[in-house]
Amino acid sequence: MKDIRFWAAGAGLTLAAWLIVPFVFPPRPPAVAAEDIPVIHYVCRESGEVFEQPLTGSPIENPQTGRLTLVPAVYDARRKKWKPGPPLEVMHRQGLLQPVPTE
Repeated sequence: MKDIRFWAAGAGLTLAAWLIVPFVFPPRPPAVAAEDIPVIHYVCRESGEVFEQPLTGSPIENPQTGRLTLVPAVYDARRKKWKPGPPLEVMHRQGLLQPVPTE
């Protein structure tokens, strides 16, 4: 253990690992900021009430009842009201996801 070559080799390996690891395992990209998440309309399947919530998934929790009853909504221009839309994947494919305009 008193041999300097042992300690030099250990220090060299530590230095090499410290220099190589960031290139082999790059850092994760930053998480999406809260202001970058679009806000869309959700409609309650039970009451028909419309909510503006951040786009997180489907179904999401109703803030009033606590149950998973909110689904993405599409606007029915003929009846002039919001109605439950198809799943998020279908809405994204068809271009139906319209973020709520922010003032």
